[in-house]
Amino acid sequence: MSARDLPERTSVTTSSDATPDAAGADEPTSRPQPPAPEPTGGSAVDWALLVCGSLLLLGVVVDVVEGEGLAWVTLAWTLILMPEGVRRIFAGRGHTRRAELMGPVAGFCTAAATAICWAGLAYDWSRGNGTSWLVLIGTVLLTVGGVAWLVRRLLERR
Repeated sequence: MSARDLPERTSVTTSSDATPDAAGADEPTSRPQPPAPEPTGGSAVDWALLVCGSLLLLGVVVDVVEGEGLAWVTLAWTLILMPEGVRRIFAGRGHTRRAELMGPVAGFCTAAATAICWAGLAYDWSRGNGTSWLVLIGTVLLTVGGVAWLVRRLLERR
């Protein structure tokens, strides 16, 4: 086997181990990056969050109009699902700026949902109604999660 039969060996240097003078102008300094994925428009889960939130909101409006009263927990779920669904759909479509703007909105809506759950529980307690343990546990978990998030954010700033 002669030297002509062997494949030519090339080396690729990275920018960390080559100086501008050592790396020739024609030689690449890093590997080409794969293209960024194309926006897909959101997954089925993202759309399901938005559709379920919309249906829950419609249910809240129908209950109020029919005189059945305000469904506290349903309104809270609406406030959690809809902004998160919108944020995820924006991110899936490639609208990163809009998705970043929806992050604080979703956080605020989650805090509002927690307050609505506590208000609903207090309203039911003031009327002498029993406690739905599922709602109470969910409200306590939302509160604990919110406090943990707040503590983490405060510690990150220090």
